[in-house]
Amino acid sequence: MNITLAENSGFCTGVKRADKFINSLIKENDGKIYTLGKLIHNRLYNENLASQGVVSVEFSELEEILENSENEKIKLVIRTHGIEKDKELHLKSLAEKHPNFKVYDMTCPYVKRIHEIARSNTGRDTVFLLFCDPNHPEAKGIISYAEGEKYAFSSLDELKKIQIGKKVPILCSQTTQNLLEFKKIKNFLKKLYTNLIFFDTICSVTEKRQNEAVALAKKSDMMIVIGGRDSSNTHKLFDLCSKVCDATFWIESKDDLSGLALPSEKNNIGITAGASTPDDIILEVIK
Repeated sequence: MNITLAENSGFCTGVKRADKFINSLIKENDGKIYTLGKLIHNRLYNENLASQGVVSVEFSELEEILENSENEKIKLVIRTHGIEKDKELHLKSLAEKHPNFKVYDMTCPYVKRIHEIARSNTGRDTVFLLFCDPNHPEAKGIISYAEGEKYAFSSLDELKKIQIGKKVPILCSQTTQNLLEFKKIKNFLKKLYTNLIFFDTICSVTEKRQNEAVALAKKSDMMIVIGGRDSSNTHKLFDLCSKVCDATFWIESKDDLSGLALPSEKNNIGITAGASTPDDIILEVIK
């Protein structure tokens, strides 16, 4: 059996940054640590954080936590996907009100860039179009920064139903969306609107990861995609690999391998992993 791991597998730069930071807070052991929602989309990783005392909370729980904290230090880490504009502003006001409360923003720099694009390029005369999973926290955060008319859509068919009229269309994408689909969407809009303004906001790491995964899947008898079930970028990897390799499987850890048949004739096994998949989980699968 020949096993090949795609070069760009596992933690991306933004997740590595957040992981390094929260582990430094754990080592400090100075106050309680909370994350606003799950830090990253990986169940096993978040369970490990919880075992070390890191608590995932919803925005609605914060005020009660602060009111009952007395003089204990409260450290809140904003997840890599970012948050909505109004929530960010409210966190700043809470930090001013409670001296023992500190907020650490671990939003991925690629996502922060789209926040700024949405904020500085939209208004009454524009229509902001975001290619995304509308229910994803990253998408909700991005769309909140756009002014004027705005739409979140997940496919070209959905886009075709949007009435843009004479306003200037501003096109962006969630960082982890399918690159080929985004290109189709751009080409479609270019033909209809000469005033289209678009930004290539699928992060470069995601682009490399998708291209490498597809290339590996094409020459593999079986393709294994490792990542959390709620991970958007892992879902995209699975979809892309499935189109070129019929025997493509999505697993969260080595424990899921027991349900897969590995016949002897399947000699070439390709492996890739989502941006929120820790290295130790990848190594366990390979072993």
